[in-house]
Amino acid sequence: MKIKKILNQNAVLVLDEGQEKIAIGKGIGFNKKRNDLIFHREIERLFTMAPESQEKLQTLLSQIDEKFFFATEKIIDHAETVLMEKLNEHLLIALADHISFSAENIQNGIIVKNRLLKEIEVLYSEEFSVAQWAVDYLNKELHIPYSYDEAGFIAIHIHSARSGQTNNSKSIREVSIVTDIISLIERELEIDIHSDKMSLNYSRLANHLRLLIQRFQHNQYAVLDNEIIELVKQKYPESYEIGKKVRVLLMKKYQLSITGEELGYIAIHIERLRIASLHEKNNQTDSAE
Repeated sequence: MKIKKILNQNAVLVLDEGQEKIAIGKGIGFNKKRNDLIFHREIERLFTMAPESQEKLQTLLSQIDEKFFFATEKIIDHAETVLMEKLNEHLLIALADHISFSAENIQNGIIVKNRLLKEIEVLYSEEFSVAQWAVDYLNKELHIPYSYDEAGFIAIHIHSARSGQTNNSKSIREVSIVTDIISLIERELEIDIHSDKMSLNYSRLANHLRLLIQRFQHNQYAVLDNEIIELVKQKYPESYEIGKKVRVLLMKKYQLSITGEELGYIAIHIERLRIASLHEKNNQTDSAE
C-alpha cells in the first residue's frame, strides 16, 4: 500500500486497494514521503473509518504527544485481552484525547473530581478493574500522577466501547441517573450509603437501578403482584414514600416513567438500606454504653 500523507513519524494515511486507511506503527512514517510503499509487517494497527472519524483521528495524531497515543493502544490491548472482546475502534480517538487532556490539567494543577466514581465502580465493575490497571500503567509509563478518580472516567470510555457506542453520553446518563437516585435516598434516610456496612445493599440497589434503566430503554418492565405491591405499601410506608420521590425525580429530570411494580421493587431496596442503617445506629449506641 502507498503513503498518501505523513501524519507523524508513527502514523500515516495510506491508500489500500483504493480505500483510505490510517496505519499506525513505531517509526512507520520516519524518513518516508508521499507515494512510498508501506508493508504489512510495519503496521501495528490499521484503521478503516468513516470520513468524519478519520479526520478526527488525523487531527488528534497531529496535535497530541505520541506517548499518549501509544499508551492508549497499550490500554486497549490490555482491555481486549481481559474482557475477551474487540472494542469499538472509536475508543482509540476518545481515550487518547481524554488521557492527553487530563495530563494537561494535572500539569496545570487542575484535579477533576469524579462525582460518579462510586456508582461507576459498582455498575461497570469489569471496566473499572481494567481502568484501575490503566491508571497504574499511565503513572508508571508516563510519570504523570493520574488520580484514582481517573479510573472512573476511563471505565466509562471502555464501557461505551463495549456496548458499541461512538460516544459516552448514554453511559454517563445511566450513571448520572443512578447517582441522583442514590443521593436522594441518602438525604431522605440521613445515611452514608457508601459506608462498608451498607456496601452489599448499596450494590444491590445500584445494579437494580441500572437494570431498571435498561428495561425502560427496551420497553421491558418488572412484574410484581398487586398483592405484593399493597403489602410493600403497608409494611414499608416510609420507604415507599421515598420511592415515590424517586419516581418524581426520574420523571421531572430524566423524563422516565416507572410502573407501580418498579416502584415496589425500589421501595424494597430502600427498606433494606433503612433497616441496615437502624442496625448500625443501634450498634453504635450499644458500643457507647
